[in-house]
Amino acid sequence: MKNKKILITGGAGYIGCHVVEEFIKANYLVTVIDRLSFDSNSLNNLRDNKNLTIVKEDLRDLSNLESHLIGVDAVIHLAALVGEAACKISELDTISTNYDATIKLCDLARKNKVKNFIFMSTASSYGVQDTSEIANEETKLNPVSLYAKTKIDCENVLLEKFSDDIDITIFRPSTVYGHSSRMRFDLILNHLVLDAFLKKEIKVFGPEMVRPLMWVGEPARVYKKVIDSQDSKFRSQIFNMGYDNENYKKIDIAKLVQSNFFPEINMDIVDKDKDLRSYRLDFSKMKKFFNLEPGSNLLNATKIIVDNINSKKYGDLVSKKYYNT
Repeated sequence: MKNKKILITGGAGYIGCHVVEEFIKANYLVTVIDRLSFDSNSLNNLRDNKNLTIVKEDLRDLSNLESHLIGVDAVIHLAALVGEAACKISELDTISTNYDATIKLCDLARKNKVKNFIFMSTASSYGVQDTSEIANEETKLNPVSLYAKTKIDCENVLLEKFSDDIDITIFRPSTVYGHSSRMRFDLILNHLVLDAFLKKEIKVFGPEMVRPLMWVGEPARVYKKVIDSQDSKFRSQIFNMGYDNENYKKIDIAKLVQSNFFPEINMDIVDKDKDLRSYRLDFSKMKKFFNLEPGSNLLNATKIIVDNINSKKYGDLVSKKYYNT
């Protein structure tokens, strides 16, 4: 049986590094397209692998994009301007990157008879919700950012325009946490740890707001199940990505960090947060289709980050490369 060929956009990113490693370990042929905006060294540990090709390009500017889709079995599309802060910088760049490039890529994938197209959407599409309600995939979307709106628009077009010809699978992921070789310190758990270490403070805005969280390595495990599947049960499906036991109040995340790693640091609680998102997600559909248990948890992931900081693994902790803006 020939090695399956996978194209991963954004494969040098925070989640993408884990995805690339997962498929390289499984002996897939992997092509990564990434403009390497943040950390050009994030895939260094894999660069010498004969099954990995890295293309340093912006998807929007890649004139020979179609050549990278020849013989490809699956596309995992992660490349995007991620988060409200990054998307606020330029509405035109956000739409051209998150929407236009996605539709172009899927169109070329269909033309080249790619079997699977996996699209990473966002759970922030649910926006501001009554947290007594647990949002499933049928819950009305309520985006409060341009980022979320571009992702919803992509979901709709991918399913309406392409799903007859290519297996589209869409994920709305929880907020990710934990160590990655393209590290980020602008995500809730990671930045709480960094602030505790650098500033000797743990500040919580909107302590009762709820966030579904997920270890950064989970998407890789999930994608592999989709691509390894011998049937089409994932075709034209949307999934909340995460686990029911990881819907957290922000105060509970902070307490875990404080009590286990920084007990000497006081906690500063600010009742309001300018980020209005607060929602709980229902992951029963993902459980039914994938039957996975979490590959890590907040405690283990926090310990790894703390150990890495203490051993100076990250170098300059305030480097711009650790932030998406």
